[in-house]
Amino acid sequence: MGGGVSRVQSQESRDDILKAATQLFAGRGFHETSMAEVAREAKVSKALIFWHFKTKEELFVAVLNRLLEPYYIDFAEEARELDEQAQLQRLIESYLLFVRDNASSVRFFLTRILHDDEVPDAVTGQIRRLYEGYKSLLVDLLRRAQAQGVCAPALNPERAVSLLMSALNGFLLELLFMRSPDFDLKGAVETLCGLLFQAAPLASSDGAGSAS
Repeated sequence: MGGGVSRVQSQESRDDILKAATQLFAGRGFHETSMAEVAREAKVSKALIFWHFKTKEELFVAVLNRLLEPYYIDFAEEARELDEQAQLQRLIESYLLFVRDNASSVRFFLTRILHDDEVPDAVTGQIRRLYEGYKSLLVDLLRRAQAQGVCAPALNPERAVSLLMSALNGFLLELLFMRSPDFDLKGAVETLCGLLFQAAPLASSDGAGSAS
């Protein structure tokens, strides 16, 4: 029982450290935030932080993973129920919904990567792997949709996905920095799907209403 309590306390202290680090990194940046400041904010010893995280870089990557966890979308079960066209639509919706619903976290990391030279390579590498994994899934689904005859066969999948990602990133910037109150998320999804598929635009699935 004692071991169980110890594990619970360890997880709680780790969560407190991550919460404090997230606030400090967001406010001061990676370079200007010290482990001692994180310890004071989390109300734990500096030694305890180093017990959980060997370096500040490791702590920053843990903060990144915690904030971006909603990006890790498992389509294994949905794939058995949705066709390729519906899965593609769900992926596009998920991207825009995550940005809309987690704007502060996404803005934080974009700002750090663009302006903070001290952001460790592990962080940019993690984001790059996530981004490339998302693109690869889109390419695979587009190819399968072409094989099913529901997607324009003349499309080059890699080129089409690159253009799709450019459009999604444009929407990302509008959601994050323009903060348009009348951003039409449903219309954006239907327009993008309409460009990919020969059929009429899909009906939006639950949760993809207007971002206003």
